[in-house]
Order: sequence, then structure tokens, then C-alpha cells
Amino acid sequence: MSKDLQPSSQKSEEVDLGQLFKIIGNAFNKFLNFIAGIFKGIYKVILLLLIHIYKRFVWYAGAIVLGLILGFVIDSKSDNLYGANMYIETNFQSARQVYENIKQFHQLANVDKDSLELAKALNISVTEAAKLKGFYIEPDLDENNMAQMYSEFYTKLDSISKVEMNYQLYKESLTPYNFSIHRIGVASTDKYLYKKIEKAFGDELAENQYLEDILDVNIDNFNTEYETLNEQINKTDSLAAEYLKIRISESRKEPIPGSGTNLYMGNQESTSLIVDESKLLEKRLLLESRKRDIMRNKVEQQKVVNILAGFPKSGYDISVWNQKKKFTLPIIFFGATFIFFLLFGLKKYLDSESKNLQLN
Repeated sequence: MSKDLQPSSQKSEEVDLGQLFKIIGNAFNKFLNFIAGIFKGIYKVILLLLIHIYKRFVWYAGAIVLGLILGFVIDSKSDNLYGANMYIETNFQSARQVYENIKQFHQLANVDKDSLELAKALNISVTEAAKLKGFYIEPDLDENNMAQMYSEFYTKLDSISKVEMNYQLYKESLTPYNFSIHRIGVASTDKYLYKKIEKAFGDELAENQYLEDILDVNIDNFNTEYETLNEQINKTDSLAAEYLKIRISESRKEPIPGSGTNLYMGNQESTSLIVDESKLLEKRLLLESRKRDIMRNKVEQQKVVNILAGFPKSGYDISVWNQKKKFTLPIIFFGATFIFFLLFGLKKYLDSESKNLQLN
């Protein structure tokens, strides 16, 4: 009995599978037809647009030519927008003050258009100040510097924080105030104005009494340390001179086998602090190296804000294409012409439909 049922069950399974494949095939065909319908619709729309423009080519060509002529005329009478960059280095965590001052300058130039206040701050005429159009600032990002900052930051974390922290999270947590080098951009309609404002602008970047006090104390510390090193060098030179006298004196005596010229310092055991010329020379070289470091640090930190690269002698054109009327007006006129014909065609269609309704 079971043997008679087996062939019929196999046929039933084959029928079910056939119907399943047929359904899948129909669905796939419908999907392909849907995609093809979309492309056919796009093709028809493009074709209708081309036919529409071809039939009214004179109108559209006239609109574009008129836009070009007016655009060239307006651009020739308008002032070009120029830009230039200054690179600065902030000391004593003064980045916040610099950013606040830049925001103030931008407010005066771009929003308030307060030429009088800008002229006072930058030591220029009111006419020249009116040509300033904006002030901008951003950190000068360097992937290598960020990686080094992350390495130093990571070494200071505890074991639990090290597990949770990674380089990407650290980068996302950084703010512009974490960086010391920044790029400042200034926009102006006068390409030769930048050198005139550079000195006064640099002085105004970090005007803050607290920062000035820190700067004064820092310079005093450098001077004190420099004088101390000079005294140590003089003492080392005197000690070396005395040692040389002893050496000359000893050289005139009869040499005794096993003996040498020794100079002892302090109350240490004579066997532990034997000073010779090479050690005195090494000490003097070390002191001189520390002096050079102080001189370099003093130069690097002699101001709250260091100007690493000043403004160029003249700015460069920073206008983008969409700010040029010779590009935007033809597009606007072309669009206006298209909208006009679109509305005109819609009116004709509505009129015809209205007449058909009246006849019915």
C-alpha cells in the first residue's frame, strides 16, 4: 500500500517545486519590468524636455545670452573678494582667547560692518576697514602631531581607561583649543591691505591681562635661570683654571711611579670624586647646552601668540563660481524661461479641459 503512494507523493513535490519556481520567475520578471519602466519613463521625460527646448531654442538661447551680458557687466563693476592666511602658534593655553577675539573681528567686519571700530583696532583708515569682509580661524591639523599627542595621552591613562580608549575616540574628543598651531584667514576686497593690518592684528589676537602677567613671569624666570647658568659656567671655568695650575705645578715635579694628579670636591671619599679635565669639560658643555635651550625657549615664548607665517604682500582671489554673476544669471534666466513656458502650457491645458467640461 505504501509503495503505491510513493510515486504520487513524489509527483506532488515536483508540482509544488514547479509552482514555486514559476512564482519566483514571475516576481523576478515583474521586478525587471519595473526597473525597465523607470528607465523608459526617465528616457521619455528627457526626450520631451529636449523636444520642448528644441522648439523654443531661440527663447532659451536669448535668455542665456542676456544672462551672460548682464553677468559680465555686473562682475566688472563689482569688487573681487580676496583672501590671505596667517599661521600662528599659541602659548600659555591662549587659544580660547584667540578664538574669541577672531569671532569679535568677524562680527565687526561681516555682521555689524562697524568700520570705525575695526579701524581703531587695526590702525587703518575707516575706508580701508570697510573693505574687510570676514575673519576666520581653524586649527592646522596634522595627522602625525595628533598621533604623537595620542601617544603621550595614552601613556598617562590607567589600565581601565587604556582598554576603553582608542585613537578614533581620542580624535573625536579633540577641540580646536587642544592644538597650538592655527590658520587665520581674512577676506577683503583690497588685495594689498594685509601687510597693513598684520602687526596690529597680531597684537590684538590675545589681548588679556592674565596672559600678559604669565608672559612677564615666564620671561623673568628665563632671565634668572640664564644668569644662574652663567655663574655656574664662570665657576666651572675658574675651577678648570685652578686645576690647570695644579697640573702645571705637578708636571714640574719629579714623577713618582703610581701617583697622579687628583682634585677632590666636597667631603666625599677621595676614591669616588676624582675630577679631571674631561669631566669639567663635559659639565661646561652641559651648561652651555642648557643656556642654548633657554635662549631658544625665550624666543619661542617671548609673546603670547607667535606669528609663524605672516600675511603675503597681496591676497589671492577666493571667489567661487556661484558668486560670479556671469555664471549664475544665465542659469537663473534659463530657469525662469522654462518656468514661464511650463506655466503657459499648464494654462493652455486647463483652458482646453475647461472647454471640454462645458461641452459635456
